[in-house]
Amino acid sequence: LASVEPALASVEPALVSAEPLLNPVPEAYTDTRTELEEMIAQMSEIEEPAFAITRNSKAFAKDRLRYQLSKESPAAGDPWHRDTPEPRPVLGVSPILTMGVAMAIGFAYSGHVAITGSSGPGLSLKMEALGYACMAEIPLVVINVQRGGPSTGLPTSVEQSDLMQAIYGSHGDSPRIVIAPKNVEDCFYTAVEACELAKEYSCPVIVLTDQALATRIEAFSEPDLSTMEEPEIVLETRDEDFKPYPLDGLTKHAPPGSSMAGGKYPVVTGLEHDEWGHPSGNPIMHQRMMDRRRNKLKTLAGKLSLPEIYGDESGDVLLVGWGSTWGPVRESVSRIKDRGISVGTIHLRHLNPLPNGFEEIFANYKHVVVVEMNDEGLYGSGQLATLLRSRHCDPKITSICKTDGLTYKVREIVEKIEALVNPS
Repeated sequence: LASVEPALASVEPALVSAEPLLNPVPEAYTDTRTELEEMIAQMSEIEEPAFAITRNSKAFAKDRLRYQLSKESPAAGDPWHRDTPEPRPVLGVSPILTMGVAMAIGFAYSGHVAITGSSGPGLSLKMEALGYACMAEIPLVVINVQRGGPSTGLPTSVEQSDLMQAIYGSHGDSPRIVIAPKNVEDCFYTAVEACELAKEYSCPVIVLTDQALATRIEAFSEPDLSTMEEPEIVLETRDEDFKPYPLDGLTKHAPPGSSMAGGKYPVVTGLEHDEWGHPSGNPIMHQRMMDRRRNKLKTLAGKLSLPEIYGDESGDVLLVGWGSTWGPVRESVSRIKDRGISVGTIHLRHLNPLPNGFEEIFANYKHVVVVEMNDEGLYGSGQLATLLRSRHCDPKITSICKTDGLTYKVREIVEKIEALVNPS
């Protein structure tokens, strides 16, 4: 979550106004109307914030009260309701591992922007719920601050070894979007894009940052918040033809409370389902639903732009980086050029799906070298290099890998490239 600190800082005034909501609720909390009405009365003078942070189960209980207060009032004076028909959007941030991701899924299904986060082993604990989110096609954002692993590993050191887990983790085939910021400023814009992609494609989006970014301080230009729209919860009546999982289009959930003109209400479930979300074991339906969950990521891949080339647009070496390797890789280009080697670099933000057309860039270089902080594995390629080799079947794609818990030094990259191009 530290990687989106700049984004959260932008709503600090709202969080300050929300602080009274985060005070501990009474220890003996039960869902009785009398006790809830007493709590609501105590909160009646608090101005409703635009954002609520769910830190634990007690705070979540109070957040439930705040949501009840936001509903339309069918009767004047009823403390369970208010006079405006539209509930205010809530940004739910849940950092509590397994429970956190389950809470976030609930927030997302109800129409809110939902974000949860963890680091290393915490992402593994979320995988069962992530499988549910993939099947139910819930617009969920998960931020993973990568660290040295496996297990507790090197909890205060950097690594980029969660890429395969982010893409392929969980049971069954569960397509999701994976993106990675390159610096602290990019953490802000990547978080915004993650929320937009999750909403548009109605699927989990994993943001892969790492310890080197999460503990770094950088100055950058203040974002223009006027261009960012506050998410809206649409509770308008759906017509008789509405289907949340149309076979010929993108998923479009109806938040709970939406009216259905035809009287038939959709269901959300982890079971395979038909276009209404109702459980179905039909083999043909399962195949068609698997196809649509996969194909919407293919649709996204076709819309993504290729990254810009920094340095030579053809020549001896193309360096490929992702995440926090951006700085060292970019600086190494000029030093490699000083040694008489023509070199360029591209930096990938979108890791799954990958943009189309990389083969046209790779064709202009003799060597394509992926610089990443994970192990070379059994077959001599890092995790991103393995994906690129699989995608493009190009043997000239190789890796520079390391797992010592430290960020790359520029000279480490320069020496490896010189040895590759001019072997002694």
